[in-house]
Amino acid sequence: MKLKSIYQHMENGATQVPENANCKIIFRHSIRGDIKDGTIGREIQLTNEGIELARHFGRELRYDIGFIASSSCGRNVQTCRELLFGRNEIKDICEAPDELECPQMKDQKVSDKIFAEFNYQSDIIIHKLKTEGLPGFNTIEEASKIMLDFIFANGNEANTVDLFCTHDFQLAILYAYLFDFSASKEELEYNKWPMMLEGMLFWGTRNHFWCAWRSQIKEFTNA
Repeated sequence: MKLKSIYQHMENGATQVPENANCKIIFRHSIRGDIKDGTIGREIQLTNEGIELARHFGRELRYDIGFIASSSCGRNVQTCRELLFGRNEIKDICEAPDELECPQMKDQKVSDKIFAEFNYQSDIIIHKLKTEGLPGFNTIEEASKIMLDFIFANGNEANTVDLFCTHDFQLAILYAYLFDFSASKEELEYNKWPMMLEGMLFWGTRNHFWCAWRSQIKEFTNA
């Protein structure tokens, strides 16, 4: 598979996808505006740079898009729309808040309180979820399986790419589950947090798949 991205590791990972296979990319939304005091984070839109990057991503995607889904947050849906605009394509975007926005959430009231107690330091929360768990949250494994079940339940046509636009926190959950990110504080500090329009590539089936992420390719069975 040929892919043009601002991330070399995504381009390299794409070359490992078998010819005529179905590929799935779960990625963070493009560059958003600042979330300031008094603003509603869900409504924050992309910056002009974020719009152009999303359009460029769409223009350079060499496969037909089989299925496209998004968190219901405005910036995520906008990322998908601008990506499609870059391809001069109109396609329904499936909004999936439970799978791409809130798979970590067991009790929203409790989890929101935990986020506030940790001053919204998502990396520390991921580390806590990985090592000991937190009240109000699904486990790293439970949240990851919600996302993986959704990813592999949709699309799947040969020679197409299925796109799933999520957030940094949810990508970090998959990172922690599939690649053991944040198992220690040292590893958490060493590895970069998921960045804008950065994503994981998957191919295979739900019970037997490969995942490319940051120059690593791992094979999973019944994950």
